[in-house]
Amino acid sequence: MKHSDHPVITTTKTLKAIPAAGEKKPVRIVVIDDHKLLRDGLRALLSPEAATLQIVGEAGSAHDGYAMVRTENPDLVVVDLNLPDQSGIQLATEIRSEWPRIRILVLSGSGNGGVASEIAKAGADGFVRKEDASEEFLRAIPAVMSGKTYFSPVAAEAVARAMWKEAEAPAIAKPSLLTERERQVLRGLAEGLGYKEIASQMHVSVRTAETYRARLVRKLGCSTRAELVRYAIRHGLVDA
Repeated sequence: MKHSDHPVITTTKTLKAIPAAGEKKPVRIVVIDDHKLLRDGLRALLSPEAATLQIVGEAGSAHDGYAMVRTENPDLVVVDLNLPDQSGIQLATEIRSEWPRIRILVLSGSGNGGVASEIAKAGADGFVRKEDASEEFLRAIPAVMSGKTYFSPVAAEAVARAMWKEAEAPAIAKPSLLTERERQVLRGLAEGLGYKEIASQMHVSVRTAETYRARLVRKLGCSTRAELVRYAIRHGLVDA
């Protein structure tokens, strides 16, 4: 996606380029989501709020999104959890590390506790499910911009359930019990890589990489990728 494809909103409310003395500047927003329909929907949703909320850039991948953030220096980044080239969680972590002042609001089609917990651990300031009402998204923005952490009610409940389940969960295998190959696959999964990319890095076949993943599932009792990512972060195998 070329940067020239990311126009600034130009409604009648955005024509005041220079705020009057004492007037609060609008929140500058970059949207990173691989679905153009959703990006267009967010533009339409925020158009009536253009005096206070402006989408100044958009991207359909983590790579282009990171470049857009560097170029536009926004106040808020709205990022999809599942991007074609990298996990939104990992991207949120990188943005938080590089630009600590930028607020991060994650959107996801999944609201399960494991995903919500990982989003919280990544340092995101808010999480809204794509299934939530548009009003929830509009409530989230001023909350995170005021320094608060905002999780939509369903997402917050999922986090609470996940934390409770985690506290009661039986002990699982320690990292020291994993082979180096298993650790490599686990790190790759946590960094958002696909099996083909992991296999290429390890110089093995895709089938072999998938076999190591199956071993991780058995050893760690993790049935989903999100659970494997949580294990990797918890035990310091990747940066949170």
